[in-house]
Amino acid sequence: MEPMDVPAESRTERKKRETRQRIIEVAIDLFQRQGFNNTTMEQIAEVADIARKTLYNHFPVKEAIVDEYVKVISKGLAQETSDNLRNLPDTRTRLIAALDKAYEWVEINPEITGICLGYRLKNMFMGPGDSSYETATQSIMTEIIRQGQQAGEIRRDISVKLMVQQLNISRSVIVLNWLKDPSGFELRKEMAKIVDLFIYGVIEREGSQI
Repeated sequence: MEPMDVPAESRTERKKRETRQRIIEVAIDLFQRQGFNNTTMEQIAEVADIARKTLYNHFPVKEAIVDEYVKVISKGLAQETSDNLRNLPDTRTRLIAALDKAYEWVEINPEITGICLGYRLKNMFMGPGDSSYETATQSIMTEIIRQGQQAGEIRRDISVKLMVQQLNISRSVIVLNWLKDPSGFELRKEMAKIVDLFIYGVIEREGSQI
């Protein structure tokens, strides 16, 4: 598609996007300064200088704002990782690099991560929500695994979707356990172990340590 064929953003669409961005910026600033639980939707609307109805039209609850914020962060981190993946030799190192980048941010932002993860799990099991939505981290894992299949490194009799789902379940469990006690283990090292488990399974390999 030529640049001239891309539909121009209408004034209404631009205003909606800018309002949404303003809400996220204001809300995250309030959460960081006075705490998530001490911040109300009414305060967010007041500081953002918008009507409460406008706020609720964009986000039904505070957790939805956090979720949107994390999606934006995740997209940026995934793009940074994607730019470097071509220099890595195989599927394992690409997956570790992608998850290491994402969970470096998680280690610095445990509260925000916990709120976002709780909100996503609630929507997953209770609805409503778009279950087909793929996060930026999921998207990059999907592409890495697809490339691994094409290179003959990953078995092709299992769908990419199923493999990504298994990785998602594993990493969610790890994060939930880490959030309960961040001092219990190093998150990124544990994620690397999850990748090894995914790639090699549980068969004992020469040189492995118990």
